[in-house]
Amino acid sequence: MLAFKQVGHRFASQPIFTDISLEITEPRVLITGANGIGKTSLLLIAAGLLSPTTGAVTLNGINVTAPGARENIGISASKVALPGFMSANDLLQFHQSQYGCESAQQWVSAFGLSDYLFTLIQDLSLGNYKKLSLILAIMHQPALLLLDEPANGLDVRTREVLDQCIAEYAGQILIASHEPLNFAGQPVRHLHLDSHGVHER
Repeated sequence: MLAFKQVGHRFASQPIFTDISLEITEPRVLITGANGIGKTSLLLIAAGLLSPTTGAVTLNGINVTAPGARENIGISASKVALPGFMSANDLLQFHQSQYGCESAQQWVSAFGLSDYLFTLIQDLSLGNYKKLSLILAIMHQPALLLLDEPANGLDVRTREVLDQCIAEYAGQILIASHEPLNFAGQPVRHLHLDSHGVHER
């Protein structure tokens, strides 16, 4: 279970959101809200990559910033920059060694990244960069998968692969997106983020 307890965040003196407290048990959650309202920041905080100004986030009772918690979380977000000096293949192999997971080959084939494995990440197109980011989030099969605008830059075929992945994924998925996504008929909890906090939709 993912739990936010009195979580607030601000940039400089500007509050982004305040006092968010909720428990998320559902396997599929969609977060919507206006641009700049803080959806990406909320995902980064849930991933343990950004420390909230106030409050804390836990996954199954463990603070997401605790050592080892990262193994249970995967995130694909534009603000999580990938090292441009590495090739896609080098980064995938590094990720595999870090998490002790299986080869990414099935995901590379499914997402159509095979022809770009030896391209430097800084030279990847927007679509291929997004594919690599998604594969890195998914390949160690974390209990919690956080996806920020996952369909951005993807072609129709790859969106179909993404939809299938979302439908079949065994873990919990939180998605921040403006675009419609195919959840294959699965029940989805819809949360809306605005300046007053998070509300059910």
